[in-house]
Amino acid sequence: MIIAFSSDDKKGLDGILAYHFGRCPYFTFVELKDNNVKDIKVEENPYVNSHEPGVVPEYIHSKGAEMIVSGGMGPKAQDWFLQLGIKPSVGAYGRIRDLIEQIVQEPMEISTPSTAIEEHTEEEAEETERLKKEITHLREIIADLNERMKKLEEQG
Repeated sequence: MIIAFSSDDKKGLDGILAYHFGRCPYFTFVELKDNNVKDIKVEENPYVNSHEPGVVPEYIHSKGAEMIVSGGMGPKAQDWFLQLGIKPSVGAYGRIRDLIEQIVQEPMEISTPSTAIEEHTEEEAEETERLKKEITHLREIIADLNERMKKLEEQG
């Protein structure tokens, strides 16, 4: 099984999951066999700056992915993935390594597309971009804290 992760960086299993799949800078493709990591590939998102509806799901499909994991994704994109036989899972955060452990231990919830449509003013769009950058930084901090907590728990 190949799982695609929207990634903020190109650190592979140590990478941080990106908030949004379509505009993430990288995709990390992890192949699992018998619940073990068999292969890891990190690729730049060829559509990070511009894309038509459906091209990113088609790209992920062309890589053989059966699941896409991302922090966020719109309902139309979720529908595209489902039509291509790819299970979308949104609302996740943290290091890709930790997310794989979660998937192996307990399958992630498959997202159901929402019908909500949002419109934003230019000021709201700027604020949204600023907040996305802050969230990216906070996700990295949370991933580091989770890793430290795990090590402390293992020690005693």
